[in-house]
Amino acid sequence: MALISIDDAAMTAISNYIKTNNLSEINDTDKPINNLELFLEIIVKQHKITNFEMEDIKKFHNLKKNLLRQSDIIISDVVNKYVVLVKILLAYLYDYRATKSEWEGMIEDYRKKLKL
Repeated sequence: MALISIDDAAMTAISNYIKTNNLSEINDTDKPINNLELFLEIIVKQHKITNFEMEDIKKFHNLKKNLLRQSDIIISDVVNKYVVLVKILLAYLYDYRATKSEWEGMIEDYRKKLKL
């Protein structure tokens, strides 16, 4: 569940950044814009993330897709690494940075809302 939520956050951050900055190379606005590889390459060309971060995002996104097809157990280390990548995306794409205690507070608020 955590990997799915984190992946959704990463995909939302990336696609919203592309859309709000009119960076998509796709001109037909009637078609859904949903090409992760294209979006990541655009962000790398802008020097917002590194090639290594792009490859890790693709790897973790594919792990999520595989998780939906089969019920493998995902190690928490993978989830933690993906969280770091989402924080990098938020910092570089939106200039949003939070302290460790602020992140922990947001996590606690989220758990309370979900009654976890």
